[in-house]
Amino acid sequence: MKKLLVVIMIVVLAVSFAFAQEELDTKKMDAGLRLGIMNNFGGITARLAVSEDSKVEVVVSTPGFRGVILTGMYQWHKPIGETQNLSWYFGGGLHMGYWTGASPRWNGTTWVNRDFALGLDAVVGIQYDIENLIDFPLSISLDYKPSYDIISYWSFNLGDVALSLRYSF
Repeated sequence: MKKLLVVIMIVVLAVSFAFAQEELDTKKMDAGLRLGIMNNFGGITARLAVSEDSKVEVVVSTPGFRGVILTGMYQWHKPIGETQNLSWYFGGGLHMGYWTGASPRWNGTTWVNRDFALGLDAVVGIQYDIENLIDFPLSISLDYKPSYDIISYWSFNLGDVALSLRYSF
């Protein structure tokens, strides 16, 4: 498990630094906590703006504290009417990681209760930058992120709703 966490952190940092090297003055990054409302999908999240209306997000989550999942998504952000600092977003991407604590099953040679997961994700959400209200660079978002495991015992997750708090820098 420790080796997987180290690999995940290296991938997250490599992606972050790769995007940060391009036009640093026009890019904006935010990072914070993703607080799972359903299915206990909490974790950390980081997003990097790649253009004025699109971002790349990386989420490291702990589904029910029975594994670690790394998710990478591309998102398009659109303003909502004339309201300043309020936007909605949508996008998709991939996830990978592992589950533990699943019901043991026979794999032909031994009983297994750990599954590698690789799958597809979609996301739709709403975000409000509250920096003007509290004089602190903070954004709050609520999103719905269904996913489908292509490789895993678990398969569908249609209930991943989360509230995220991110510090912008």
